[in-house]
Amino acid sequence: MFAILSVITPIFAIIGLGYFLARRDFLPQPMLPLLSKLVLFCLIPALTFKTVAQLDFSKVLAWDFLGVYAVGALLAQLVALLVFKGALKQPLSDAAVKAMGVSLPNSIFIGYPIVVQAFGEEWGHTFAFAVMVENIVILPSILIMAELGKRRAEATSSRLIHLLGGISKRVATNPVIIAITCGVLVSLSGLELPAVAVRTLTVLGNAAGGIALLVIGGSLVGNPIRGNIRDVSLVSVTKLLIHPLMVVLVLMVWPPFNPTLQDIVIVYAALPMAAIFPIIGSNYGLGKFCASSLVATTISSFVTLTIVLTLVLG
Repeated sequence: MFAILSVITPIFAIIGLGYFLARRDFLPQPMLPLLSKLVLFCLIPALTFKTVAQLDFSKVLAWDFLGVYAVGALLAQLVALLVFKGALKQPLSDAAVKAMGVSLPNSIFIGYPIVVQAFGEEWGHTFAFAVMVENIVILPSILIMAELGKRRAEATSSRLIHLLGGISKRVATNPVIIAITCGVLVSLSGLELPAVAVRTLTVLGNAAGGIALLVIGGSLVGNPIRGNIRDVSLVSVTKLLIHPLMVVLVLMVWPPFNPTLQDIVIVYAALPMAAIFPIIGSNYGLGKFCASSLVATTISSFVTLTIVLTLVLG
């Protein structure tokens, strides 16, 4: 247990530091979006490109990881829809947004640092696999459902075509997806990155984890848990417990593959939801609810991630 706490505690200590700095205005709120953009558009892409470019092509795409991660997330979405749309009779758009909260992990800001701490630097590249599934499978499926629910009375076919175009553009212009693509091309070419490029990308990439965690902590300031506590609790429990359970169930029927990758995909599923959850939720009138859910889930994940890491690391 002490070994697990030594992995998880530094992560949440930095999140707590970010909260303290933002609370004391050493990290002003207006700076958080700028730092978030720095991480997403510069530091993480630099880390991703360097990591993927230096991998053997046979290791660049772990198809079993991608498949299990995608199916597990879709099953978690199904559970959320059965709860919020089926049992609680909520509108489809509301249920879809909550399904996003239970199936879209924070693989970049929290997942990458935890995987590196728990499994080692050599497994850090797996966050790139997670990002691919999140942008190509998880997020599009949710946005389509949310739009269909929101625009039920309108001409849904034209709206759907427009939405699919927007999703395609989002994927094509995502800096992490671009970095993955460029890294794969370099890997395929057999070329080696110049030493000076590797050192430069390493310096940038090493800054990503710490800054990302500070941003997560700072974003918790000014977002108290309020509103529909029942639904906040349901989203948190489903994200932190049901989502990883769905992944475990998929692994039970999936052909065996690398045991470490199996453990890592469970850890990614057990992460709190992505930081963009309140931003997307605000487009459907659920911004405050999503912010409350993000705070509750992030805080609770210290306990649940400790349990999950204890189970997978033995």
